[in-house]
Amino acid sequence: MKNRIVLVIVLLTLLLMFSGCSRKGEAVSAVKEKPVIRIGMMSSSDVIPYVLINENKFSEKYNFELDLQVFTSAKDRDAAFQAGELDGVLTDYIGVCMYQNASFDVKITGITDGDYILLAGKNSGITDISQIKGKSIAISEKTLIEYTLDNILEKNSLGDTDVVKEVVPRIPDRLELLRNDKIDLGLMPEPFATLALADGAVQLGTANEYGLYPAVSAFSKAALDSKGEAIRNLYKAYNEAVLYMNDTDIGEYEKTVIEAVGYPKEMAGKIKVKQFRESKLPLKEDVEAAVLWASKKGLCESTLTYEQMTYDIYSESK
Repeated sequence: MKNRIVLVIVLLTLLLMFSGCSRKGEAVSAVKEKPVIRIGMMSSSDVIPYVLINENKFSEKYNFELDLQVFTSAKDRDAAFQAGELDGVLTDYIGVCMYQNASFDVKITGITDGDYILLAGKNSGITDISQIKGKSIAISEKTLIEYTLDNILEKNSLGDTDVVKEVVPRIPDRLELLRNDKIDLGLMPEPFATLALADGAVQLGTANEYGLYPAVSAFSKAALDSKGEAIRNLYKAYNEAVLYMNDTDIGEYEKTVIEAVGYPKEMAGKIKVKQFRESKLPLKEDVEAAVLWASKKGLCESTLTYEQMTYDIYSESK
């Protein structure tokens, strides 16, 4: 009888041990299976909420891993995206038009808050946008920069030929031309705009001031099909990061901003970050206006629709 009791106790002990090991194995398996979202980006103010998602552990809260890959050129970013090394990118309307034109099914899934600042050189004598007619401006051709410039010109009753567009592909080169009085105007994102202003450039206006927000986040349809729930959670985390930014003194996360955007370290204490918007799909008319512009430049078909360009990741029914 005693032997039977001992045997039962041993069996129960072993059962509990194996059960515990099984639960531990399941927990390890669950960690390994946490979806990884890979996003390609270039240093700019757009990236701040994404960096904060990781730093504030919002990714853990929403059960995904965020792999942020920073590129120094859009060409390299796009090559990695098309090779399937990325799930999504921080890009713009024109970029998505071009992806679609290349039969790469990419969908706009969210808005971002990057801005593009129109600047006049410190010795140009230009102090107001009304004075820019006939002046030279360095741009990248058939890109977001030219699209933004044309919109700003239109908002000020000017045509796209009212300024002399000089094609300078690299932003650092455009900054140097403006600094050295080799060009009258520049249209630049951060951190280049702030660097130019620190050198005496004059701010004439910004895309956001004119209601233009052409920068977006986008994912391949393949990633949306395979990681839809995780990407939906990414935007929940993004919006939580935006709320944190808007409700928190920048001193609490200025180091993050300096590193993410690429400001010089000596600018600590001088950085300003405007209020960011929570992510959502862009307006239909804004996307359609970009498609029309891009089609006139030969970058995509004019028949490209809003539905082809976007994906409502915010709908729980997806």
